Amino acid sequence: MIDNESVPDLVAPTERVHVSYLAALADFQAQSAHTDLDIDELRDAARFRGYVDALIAQAEPDTPRPTGYVPETVLWWIDGATFLGRLSIRHDLTAALSRIGGHIGYEVAPAARRRGHATAMLGAALPFAARLGIDPALITCDRDNIASRRVIEHHGGRPDAPFERTLRFWVPTET
Repeated sequence: MIDNESVPDLVAPTERVHVSYLAALADFQAQSAHTDLDIDELRDAARFRGYVDALIAQAEPDTPRPTGYVPETVLWWIDGATFLGRLSIRHDLTAALSRIGGHIGYEVAPAARRRGHATAMLGAALPFAARLGIDPALITCDRDNIASRRVIEHHGGRPDAPFERTLRFWVPTET
């Protein structure tokens, strides 16, 4: 469980966690995730700053993005200078996101898993989604991801029709 003396924060991407972000990215890549990111390139402080700026800019409607992508607010779950996870709130749903992906996606850094971070991170994100006018939020997970399903259900997720191997839940963002 999360240490009561230290409470992580859900914040905009920040250079403050540069070193621990790179360590988490290496762990993700060891599990075949985020292989599109070049760790060696991101070691450079200026390039990392550019990466952080680009993530923050994704929330702006006029930011260029690939076809089919929507504005999204990217937030990082951090404790001081330690990166613990990431979360994105997609401002709109496309037909594809309505099936797989939903409004909110999250992941905890491999070294920080199984300590309650996903539950706390999602709970902290729901007010952000509400401020964006999203209520309820669609959140999806793979059928076999029992841990993620429990996180979603903990926050009041109501099941909707699944799509192939994806479970779909509507989670209230307003309390």
